[in-house]
Amino acid sequence: MNDTWILFEGEGGINDIFDEVKNKSKKHVRDDALVPFKTKTDKNQYEDFSGVVGAFSKILSDTSVKKTLDIETMKKNMRQKIDDCSDEDFEILFRIVENMYFDKKKLLPINTRALSYIDYNISQQQVAEYLFSLFVESTDLKDKYKEMEEAEDTNVLEKLLFDSLESNDSVSSVSISNADCFLPYVKDAFVKDFEVLISDTIMYQDNIHRFLGYYYMFYVSQLAVKLNKFEHGNRNEIEKIYFTLYEEVVTKVRSGYEYGWKYVKDKLSHMFSHSVVMEMLSHNVEDEHMDYIGFFDRFNGDEDDEKVAGEIRSIRERYMNWIQLPSGYSGCIHNAEKDTTCATSTEMKKLFETIDYQFINGGRKSHYNGYNRKFIDFVQKNFGKFRGICGYTLSVHESDIVMFTRLILSENDGKIRLAKLFEEFEKRGLLFDRESRKHIVELFEKMNLLEKRSDSGDAQYVKYIL
Repeated sequence: MNDTWILFEGEGGINDIFDEVKNKSKKHVRDDALVPFKTKTDKNQYEDFSGVVGAFSKILSDTSVKKTLDIETMKKNMRQKIDDCSDEDFEILFRIVENMYFDKKKLLPINTRALSYIDYNISQQQVAEYLFSLFVESTDLKDKYKEMEEAEDTNVLEKLLFDSLESNDSVSSVSISNADCFLPYVKDAFVKDFEVLISDTIMYQDNIHRFLGYYYMFYVSQLAVKLNKFEHGNRNEIEKIYFTLYEEVVTKVRSGYEYGWKYVKDKLSHMFSHSVVMEMLSHNVEDEHMDYIGFFDRFNGDEDDEKVAGEIRSIRERYMNWIQLPSGYSGCIHNAEKDTTCATSTEMKKLFETIDYQFINGGRKSHYNGYNRKFIDFVQKNFGKFRGICGYTLSVHESDIVMFTRLILSENDGKIRLAKLFEEFEKRGLLFDRESRKHIVELFEKMNLLEKRSDSGDAQYVKYIL
């Protein structure tokens, strides 16, 4: 029986972290369920999100294929399925299949089913599993996706092709990360939009790469800001992160500069320390995986508050003995006592500050910075625009505005008040300042999508996009 709430003893207990034999290299274990980041930088990037789409589609459809498409195996399978065909006729048929459905031995995206055959690396698979765990598990989206896939028109040749691609003895293992969604407003928006997306196979194929990439960026950016508010974050309130459009000019006085990528990147820089804290404290008798808000809700006013706070304090003291700094920890200032009524939350913040201080001042900054590197590269390539002395801003294309407008209009019977549309954008993390809004209105006018009921700006409606 445990006398402590946090598990110190036993296999996987916190004591193992500080064990000089079991953890000679003083390795920090991060929380893989918080974000799918790794400290190791390698060639397995996910700047190109097509591999994430491939792995995500494979999970949704339960497709049984090798991770990398094998044309020769497929050819043998196809030959077995049409054994009444002569070798000569089969070779002609197979050349037709290759010319119609493949380019450089890669399957063309002829339909939604083909998305499951896109090659992916281990990092792309991890992101796909993370997104599935965050947004799809515990919903009916997987069933609805399969219904869309099955209802899609396919001819006899395509059916033969896909039946030949599948193989019961070539299943690559899929281990879904158990990621808890700490931001319900992001999941609500994803589920609503994904349901619309899978109602139209063409719209799905055209938009799924950008859609998944956006929601990954949206969730992780919001999470980074939320974690840095500790227990004071509001789980149901969207963090105000501003976007600009690629096509517009941005200066330093714009919200998109001050409260855009510059703001998010600063919060992301501490993500490894948050991840280490979350992992440590997930070893508890209740087997609870919680963020700072969860700990506050659990222990604020609870009879175990002081006890658990003491346990976390002992972890921090052991941590400072475990990793000693030449100049000590005297420069690590704690102000947490003034912030909260919860002793557990106070000690959690102190633990975070200690770990963060060690990474920044202890000569271990390469892992600390490397932890976020792939995500930063992904965002800057896909949702960043470099603007000279302003650096990168979070930016979306006009085509992204069109995509989300189509999704929102589909949920609102094909027409919506302009002011209401911007409110719906904000629910999806798309916050724009006045200048960007003006640019979006000009885009709608150019596309002939605005309908005026009166001279008042409030009476403008956006109508359905074909």
